[in-house]
Amino acid sequence: MNKIQILPDQIVNKIAAGEVVDRPSSAAKEIIENSIDANAKKIVINVRGGGKTEITVSDDGDGIIGRDLQLAVTRHATSKLNPKKINQISFLGFRGEALPSIGSVSEMTIKSNVTNNQNGMMIEVHSGKISKVKPANQKKGTIVSIKNLFFSTPARLKFLKTDNYESLLIKRIVQKLALCNFKIDFELNINNKLAIKTRNKDETSDKQLLENRVCDLLGPEFLENSIFIEESSDNFRFKGFLGIPTFHHSNTNNQFLFVNGRVVQDKSMNVIFKLAYRDFMSYDRFPQLVLFIDCPSEDVDVNVHPTKNELRFRNLNFLRSKILKVFKSNIANAGHQASTINTLRAINKFTNKSNKQTFLQLKDEKFADENLNSSDNKTNYDEKINTNDENDEIFPMGYAKSQFHKTYIISETNEGIIITDQHAAHERLVYERLKKDFFEKKVKTQILLIPVIIDLDSTTLKNLEKKIDLVYEYGLKIELFGKDSIIVRELPQILSNCNVKKLIMDLVEELIDLGDSKSIENQINMICSKMACHGSIRAGRELQVEEMNDLLRRMELTPFSGQCNHGRPTYVELKLGDIEKLFGRK
Repeated sequence: MNKIQILPDQIVNKIAAGEVVDRPSSAAKEIIENSIDANAKKIVINVRGGGKTEITVSDDGDGIIGRDLQLAVTRHATSKLNPKKINQISFLGFRGEALPSIGSVSEMTIKSNVTNNQNGMMIEVHSGKISKVKPANQKKGTIVSIKNLFFSTPARLKFLKTDNYESLLIKRIVQKLALCNFKIDFELNINNKLAIKTRNKDETSDKQLLENRVCDLLGPEFLENSIFIEESSDNFRFKGFLGIPTFHHSNTNNQFLFVNGRVVQDKSMNVIFKLAYRDFMSYDRFPQLVLFIDCPSEDVDVNVHPTKNELRFRNLNFLRSKILKVFKSNIANAGHQASTINTLRAINKFTNKSNKQTFLQLKDEKFADENLNSSDNKTNYDEKINTNDENDEIFPMGYAKSQFHKTYIISETNEGIIITDQHAAHERLVYERLKKDFFEKKVKTQILLIPVIIDLDSTTLKNLEKKIDLVYEYGLKIELFGKDSIIVRELPQILSNCNVKKLIMDLVEELIDLGDSKSIENQINMICSKMACHGSIRAGRELQVEEMNDLLRRMELTPFSGQCNHGRPTYVELKLGDIEKLFGRK
C-alpha cells in the first residue's frame, strides 16, 4: 500500500478548479464579481470562442497594489473576510479560490493599478505557474485576461458544449449581474459583437435606476406587465418587479433572484414562487419576476457551494410564508391589469376582410351563481351608457355592448374596449366563491330532487371511500350505494345547474390522483378548481346585456379575476389608440 502524501499545490488547484470553475460562464462570473467588490463603476467583458478562447474583464475599480498581486493568485488569500466575523460576509467573493483556480487551468494575466497614472503592475499565471510581478502600462482599475481555458484539463474541455451555447450562458450571467448591480454600467462583447450595453442616466432614485436597467435588459414589455413592490416584513426587505399572472414563461429563466446583493439560483425558491402564483397560472407555466431580498447576514448561509449560487436560510419556512403573503397581496392590490403581450397578439390577428355584422338573440337565462343577478343589484345599464352625466360611475371593465360567438363579451370603457371570455371569467368567480365559502364554513347546499346514481369499478370505489369525508365539507353529499355505485344527494347551491355525473367522475379521478401526498391546501385548491370549471357558464351560451354587466361588475370585485384557474387570461384590453392604428388614424 502506498504511503499517504500531500499533493502538490499545482495539483490541488486543478482539482479545486473543477468545483469553482466548471465552465467559462462561472469563470466570467467570478472575475466580474471581483470587479463589483472593487467598487467599479463600469465593467467591460469581451468573450471569444464561447469563453474557451478568451475572456477579458476590464473595470475602473479600486485596483490591486503591486505587492498584493502575488497574494491575489495564491490559494486561500483574500482581503474580503474578517476571521472574527466569518458570519458577516459583505463581499461577493471571500474564499480566495477563484483566481488561483482559474489560473491553474488557463493562461491568465492580471494588470492592475490603484492610482490614476499609467504605472500599473501585472502578473501572469500559466497552468498554475506564477510569474514575477512586473510593471505594466495600466490605468486605474484592473484587467483580467483568461485565455485557453481548460487547455490543461482536456476532459473538462471535452465536457463543454458549443461556442454559441457557452456564450449564451455567459450572456445570462452578465445579465443577472447587471440587473443586481443596476448602478454599475456593463458592456458585453461576444466575438467582437455588442451583446449587452447598459448606461445609467442622471436619475437619482434607486427605483428609476432599476426600472431603466430592467428595461435595458428585459425589454419595456417586462415593465409594462409587472408590478413594482417595495416593502419590509420583520427582518426581510423585498423589492423588485412581479409579473402579472397572465405574463408568464415556459421555464424559470426569467426569474431573477438576488439575496443581499448576490445572484442566486435556488430550486427551493423557484418552488416558492410557483406556489405564490399557484391559483393564477397553469402548472406548466412559470411567473416572471425580478426580486431583491435583503436580510441580516446571520440569517443566511452563502458558504454552501463553491459557486456561491446556492443559499441556505436559517428559517426557510418563515421566509416562504412572507413571500407568499407579499406576492399575493401585491397581485391583489394591482387590480385589473391585462397583459400587453396578449393585447399585441390580439391586434396582430385583427383584419378588416369582413364587414358582416351579427345581431344577437338574447335569452332570458340566469347564471348558476344565485347572487350573480340578484334583484337588489339590477341596473339599467343601457340608460347609463347613453347618458353624459359627470357623476356616472366609471367601471374598469366598462359596460357590455354585445356578445359574439356566444362566448365573448364586448364592453366599452373610456380608454377603449375589453373582450372578456365569459367561461374563463365566471370560472374564476365561482372558484373564489367556493374557496371563500369553504374557509368560512358557509357552503350552501341544494338537495337534488332526483338523486344521481353513478356506477364505479371496485378499485375506484375503494379509493373514493377514503375521501368521502373530504368532499362532504364542500357540500357534496355522496354515499355508497350497493357494491359498485355511489349516490349523490346534495350539491353546493352554486353548482346546481352543472352536469352532476360528469362533475363527480372528474372529481373522483383528481381525488385518487392526489392520494395522501399532497397538502391540505393543494387538495382544497384542486377540488375548488374542478368544481368551478363545472359550475361556470359555458362557451356557447347566449347572455342578456344585464347578465354580461353583472359578470363584469363581479369581476371588478373579485381578486385575481384577470386570469382563470388554469392561467389563461379572462380578458384582453384594446386601447383606443391601438384600434385607431389599425385603421390608419394614427
